[in-house]
Amino acid sequence: MRILIIDNDESTVITLQAILSSEGTFDIDVAQGGQEGLDKMTANPNYGVVLLDIMMPKISGMDVCRTMSENWRLQKIPVLLMSSALPLSPEEYKDSLTKSGELSVIKGVLEKPFTAESLLSEVYRIVKQK
Repeated sequence: MRILIIDNDESTVITLQAILSSEGTFDIDVAQGGQEGLDKMTANPNYGVVLLDIMMPKISGMDVCRTMSENWRLQKIPVLLMSSALPLSPEEYKDSLTKSGELSVIKGVLEKPFTAESLLSEVYRIVKQK
C-alpha cells in the first residue's frame, strides 16, 4: 500500500518513515509541504492513506483537506491528520471537522507526540474502513 507523508518537519518525516518501513508492507512517498502533496496526489491518486500535518506554512493541512474534498479524484484518499496542539481531544476534533461534511477525507487525528503503536494502529484502522 502507498502512503504519502505531507509534513514540513524533517525529523517527523524521518520518524514516520522509520516506523512505517519497519512493517515492510508500505511504499512511502514524502512531500515537504501542502502544494507538493497535492501535486503528488493529483499526478497519482492511488494512495491508501495520507499522513498530513495540520500546521504547515503557505498551504496548511486543513487547506489540503479542503482541496481534496472538492476534487472527485482526491476525495477518496483517507487522511490521518497529525497535530501538535489540539483544542479538543483528537476524537472530538475529528468529529467537529467531519460533522460539517466538507472535510470528509479526514478519517483520524493523531496528536503529537505519538507512539509507533498508536500510529500503526490508526493507519491499519483507516485502511480497514476503505
